[in-house]
Amino acid sequence: MVQVLWMAFLVMLTSAATAGAQEVKRLEPVVVTATKIETPQERLGAAVDVITEEDLKAHNYETVGDALRQVPGVEIQRSGSLGKLTSLRIRGSSTSQVQVLVDGMRVKSPTAGSFDFSDLSIDQIERIEIVRGPQSTIYGADAIGGVVHIITKRGQGPFSATVSTEAGNYDTLRERFGFGGSYKIFDYAVSGSWLESNGQFRNDGSEQRAVTGRFGVTLPANGHVSFSARYNRTAHDLPVDTTIPTSPFFILDPDTKTQTETTILSLQWNQKPVSWYELNVRFGQFWRHLGFQDLFTPADVAAGNFDAFDSHSHINDKRREVELINSFHAGKWNTLSVGLEHRREAGQELQTGLLVAGDRVAFTKKIDVGSIFVQDELRLFDRIFLSGGRRDEDNNAFGKATTHRAGAVVLVRETGTKLRGTWGEGFRAPTIDDLFFPGFNNPSLKPERSESWDSGVEQKLWKNRVRLGVTYFENKFSDLIQFQSTPCPPGDPFGCPVNVAKARTEGVEFTSAVDVLDNLFFTANYTFTDSKNLTTGDPLRRVAPHRYNFGITWEPVRALSLFTQVNVISSQFESQSLPHNRGYHRLDIGGTYRIAEKRDGFPGLELTARVNNATDARIFEAFGFRALGINALAGLQARY
Repeated sequence: MVQVLWMAFLVMLTSAATAGAQEVKRLEPVVVTATKIETPQERLGAAVDVITEEDLKAHNYETVGDALRQVPGVEIQRSGSLGKLTSLRIRGSSTSQVQVLVDGMRVKSPTAGSFDFSDLSIDQIERIEIVRGPQSTIYGADAIGGVVHIITKRGQGPFSATVSTEAGNYDTLRERFGFGGSYKIFDYAVSGSWLESNGQFRNDGSEQRAVTGRFGVTLPANGHVSFSARYNRTAHDLPVDTTIPTSPFFILDPDTKTQTETTILSLQWNQKPVSWYELNVRFGQFWRHLGFQDLFTPADVAAGNFDAFDSHSHINDKRREVELINSFHAGKWNTLSVGLEHRREAGQELQTGLLVAGDRVAFTKKIDVGSIFVQDELRLFDRIFLSGGRRDEDNNAFGKATTHRAGAVVLVRETGTKLRGTWGEGFRAPTIDDLFFPGFNNPSLKPERSESWDSGVEQKLWKNRVRLGVTYFENKFSDLIQFQSTPCPPGDPFGCPVNVAKARTEGVEFTSAVDVLDNLFFTANYTFTDSKNLTTGDPLRRVAPHRYNFGITWEPVRALSLFTQVNVISSQFESQSLPHNRGYHRLDIGGTYRIAEKRDGFPGLELTARVNNATDARIFEAFGFRALGINALAGLQARY
C-alpha cells in the first residue's frame, strides 16, 4: 500500500508541474504557541503545524485525537474503543513529556502527570497549534517533546448557529449545537455536544457531554478581554482487566467503570497601547475529578480476572495559574519579551482496596511554582531571524530548574527556501504521585532532563503549489523517572520511582503538500524515529520507528467535498517479556454534501459522513487494547 501511495504522490507532482501556471495564494499562518505572542510561521525556527477550524469541519473528526493523527512526528494511541484513554507522543518522548494547553491553560493532571485526550470534546476549536521540540524555556516543566495548544473560537460577525445530529454503528450517537457572533464591542461563542457509543465488547460503552463558551470585549487602545470556559463530563466502561502475552492479548472485565469531570477557565487581557509595547495577562483555573470503581463479583471469577476485592478511587486535581508577559518592539528588527508566572497545583486522592481488601490511602498535597523567562527575536533584512531565551523556575517540592533555547531562520525568498534550526534544554517535573503517594513515593526525586536540537529545510515549488520539508531531530534524556519494585528509602515496601534511566531518540521528518488542482489537495508525511533506552539497551516503549500519513481532499463539484486519510504504523516494542505490538494501517474516508445554501431565513443543510478504519483492519494502537473495526458516523447539519 505504501508503495502505491508514493507512486500516486509522484503522479500528482507531475500534474502540479503542468497545471501550475497560476500561483496558489495561501495566507501565512500566525502562531501564538511558539513564542507566546503572535508570530508569522515563516519566522519560527521550531517545527510547527496548525490544524484549522476548516480542517476540522472538512474531515468531520469525532475526537481531538483523530485530528492529530496526521501531524508528522506525533503518535496517537487510544486504548480500545471510542472514548478510551488516548495518549500522545511527540518524536519519541513519553506522554508525560508533552505539554497540553487549552487557551493557554495547562490541562495535564498534577497527580498523574499526563493528559487523556478523550476528556476533551472537539467543539468550538478555532485551531490547534502543535510545536515539536523542547519548549521548557517558554512553558517550563513537561514541555520536553513539544506543546499541543487548543485555542477556542472567538465569535465574529452577525449571529450564526449550527445544529447537527449523527448516528453510526456500535450504537454511536452525536448531537451538537453552537452559536456565536459579535455586537459592537462584544463577541460571544457558545457550543455544546453529546457523544455516546456502546463499543465492541460487553462493558465497553462511553458517554461524553460538553459545554463551551467564550465571551469577549474590545477595549480602546487596541485591547481585548476574553473569558473562556469549558466543561467536559465523560463516563467510560473499562472492559479490559489486564493484558497477557498470548492471543487475544486481554481478559475482559464486566463491571469496571470510570468517570471524569473537567472544568477549564481562562481569563485573558491583551493590550497594545502603542506600537512598541504589548501586554498580555492571563489567569486560569483547572479542576479535574476522576472516579474509578471495580467491584469484585462472581463474574470476575468466571472471566478469569485478577481482581480479588473491591477497588475505588477518587482523585481531585486543581491548578491555578497567573501569567504576565511584557513585549517590547524595537521597530521591525527586534522584539524582547519578559514574562512572570506563578502556578499552584494540588492533588487530593482517596483510594480503597489498592493492594488488599480494606486497604485505604488518602492524602492531599500542594505545589507552588514561580518562574521568570525572557526571550528575544532579532530580525535582519526580513530574511534572517535569530531568537533565544532563558527560563528560571522555582518549585517548592524539588528546587530550581533553568533552561535555555536558541533558534535561527534564513529565508531565501527568491527560491522559496527556508532554512531553520533550534536547540533547547527541557525538563519534566516529578508529579504529586511521584513525590507524595503513600507507600510508593520518593521525595528525593530530581526532574527529568533533556537536550535537543533539530534542523530543517522547507521548499516551495511550482509557484507555491508544492511545499516540501525535511527535518532532522535528536533528543537526549537523562534522570528519567522509572518505578522500581524493590523496597526504597525511606522504607516504602512496595517500591518507588527513582531517577535511573537515560535515553535518546533521533530521526527524520519528511513533509509534503501539493495543490494538484484548484479542487484537489494532497498531503504526505513520513517520520523515522530511532529510539533507545541507554540503561537497558531496548527501544523505547510504544515508539514506532516508521510512521506514514497520507491525505487527499477533493471537491469534484461545488456542493461535494470528499477526503481520504491513511495512517501506516510499524511494529512497536512493548517490553522484554511481551511480543512487539505489530504494525498496522488505517484508512479513513468521508465527505460533506451541501444540500442547500443558507438564504432568506432558511438554514443551509449539509450531509456529513466519516468512516474510520474502512478496511476493517485488526489494529492495536496500544498493546492489548483492540481498536474498533470499521466504524461510521453520518448525519445532517443545519447552519443558520
